[in-house]
Amino acid sequence: MFGKNRRSKSLILLIVGVFWLGYVVSSSIQFYFNVRSLTEKEILRRQTQMQFIQESFIPLVITENFNLLKDRLENARKIHLIDFYILQNGSDVVTWYNNFDNLSGINVDYQVFNQLLQNDQLAFRTVKLMDYRFTTGVFQDRNEILKQNIWLMKGMILQELIIVTLMVGLIVYLFLKDIIDLTKILSTRDRSKLASVKSLSKEGQTLLKATQSYESTKQYLEHENRYYSDSLTPAILHEMKSGKKAPYAFQSTMIRVDLNGYTQIFLEKKDEYVTDIMNAYFIQARELIERYNGLIYQYVGDEIVFHIKEGPQNSQAMALACLRSVFKAAQEIEDSLPVGADHCFKVKGSFVLGKIRFVNQDSGFALSGLPLIESARLLSQVDDKASSSATFYAEASESLQELCTIADTKETLLKGFSKPSTLYRAKEFTSVEKALATDITLLTYFRSDEDLCHAYSFLTEELETGKDSTFFTAFNILKTFKLKMSTEAQADGFTQFLADILKLNKEQKANDKVLSAAISLASNFVPAYLVKENLLEQLGTCLEHKDHRVQANAIIVLGDLAKDIAFLRRFVYSKNNRVSADALLVSGKRDLDKELTEKLKEYLDSKNPLFQASGRFVVKSLGEHYRNADPIFYETNSMLKDLLRKIA
Repeated sequence: MFGKNRRSKSLILLIVGVFWLGYVVSSSIQFYFNVRSLTEKEILRRQTQMQFIQESFIPLVITENFNLLKDRLENARKIHLIDFYILQNGSDVVTWYNNFDNLSGINVDYQVFNQLLQNDQLAFRTVKLMDYRFTTGVFQDRNEILKQNIWLMKGMILQELIIVTLMVGLIVYLFLKDIIDLTKILSTRDRSKLASVKSLSKEGQTLLKATQSYESTKQYLEHENRYYSDSLTPAILHEMKSGKKAPYAFQSTMIRVDLNGYTQIFLEKKDEYVTDIMNAYFIQARELIERYNGLIYQYVGDEIVFHIKEGPQNSQAMALACLRSVFKAAQEIEDSLPVGADHCFKVKGSFVLGKIRFVNQDSGFALSGLPLIESARLLSQVDDKASSSATFYAEASESLQELCTIADTKETLLKGFSKPSTLYRAKEFTSVEKALATDITLLTYFRSDEDLCHAYSFLTEELETGKDSTFFTAFNILKTFKLKMSTEAQADGFTQFLADILKLNKEQKANDKVLSAAISLASNFVPAYLVKENLLEQLGTCLEHKDHRVQANAIIVLGDLAKDIAFLRRFVYSKNNRVSADALLVSGKRDLDKELTEKLKEYLDSKNPLFQASGRFVVKSLGEHYRNADPIFYETNSMLKDLLRKIA
């Protein structure tokens, strides 16, 4: 019908169909109202018939003539006077029927008698006769009845509209279908179907090409952004994203960590050997550095240069703690070396607190400042390569005395400096067991997987002895941690920690507040790739807990860790607004559909200020989520836009 070279039609041609469309709409509206009126009458008729049948069969119940009652109920059902029934004697069922052959669906404890109860799907009535409860009901799916009435009355309007409908349908199919399909695709999160859209109109082709071009450009830019972000070190990327204009300065501790004997290893071993062992080291070191809020500035051969900004925690103490964990990781690598490796794997580190400047140079952005030079000078003073050590100025020792033991001191004149400096070197560090027993706040400086496992065991023992205050002090520290990578042992350790708290909670040794707090940590300490079924089962158990905080936190965590969260939908209808709001938020981030949208509108229109506030919080959070995760969905999805307008 349409040749390959047939010219695309202009949208102006569609104006011809406006008149016909108006005619079809007005006729259809009138037809709909007529059918709806008949539908309501039909529903009322079925309800009246159902009640009449029930009243007629009451004498059979009173006389306990159950065989005849069963026969007559079945006859009434076959001619659609009723759809389901049940006769109960206390907790026993005398006779019953429903279309789904599901007794549990209707065998409930009916408490409302002689009143018609109904919803959009069904209506039923229960009468109480001595110890008997006699219930009959009918289905009244308005949509289904509406369809049946439309089918019965189709001849009245079909003849009148068939020509107009064919004309308009043909025009819509030829010239609007592509635009409609394009709009639907753009308002969803799945854009893979764009390639399947074909356009016959000039305007449709223009929109389609522009959209496809935008999508390809967006994907290219996302790829480029990831590529360049990966090319930039975290320290530079962090400052670029801060929104501040270079140059500017900030207080920070600059740290250097270097592998002893790297040159020897590089010269004596094969490239593949060196690459594999250094990659393993760099991966572990980077994860640990990030755990201690470190920002890597440079990789120089085997040396890692990073800094930790001064903040609520002492940055020099954080630097020492980070180096301690890196030393442990290096020792584990050394312990795993093959027999005959003929080399050690010891590292040395240094750190200096001072002003760091973020500057714009001719080839890009960079960090500058005296701590960069001083940390290098301190590292050059290390001549002991048989053990891992951290070197720092004597002035820092007061804030580090609880974390290490000073091995030796050295008075030296650093190259380029006019005054001598006193350097301290630490080789032995306070164990996590001793630190926790001394002062729980020292947990801030113990973030390795091994440290965390010890912390879980320690906190479990504290809770068993009723020391909730220790747990909450630790919780306020732990909630600031976020593990992107971890070991299976650490993830299993947290899972056992949560299981122990659940057990203590059941035994009333740990209160609900402790349990809800512990649950909220799961997303921080168990990366998604390490989630196991037993953790999900524990969180699933928490969904049925009597405490709403426990339920709400379990919902949030499952939203992060579970692949399929369809089972959380039922909590959208919880009577507790916090539980319901969290279920709405978690489900909405996966898929914002009509059901969730209507529930959120119900919250926003509520007269209860708590429900209004919860609704506003969820809508605002969803808006921020989609604005960052999928800008096109954010701009084109009508349901999301309606919600955002209501809170504007």
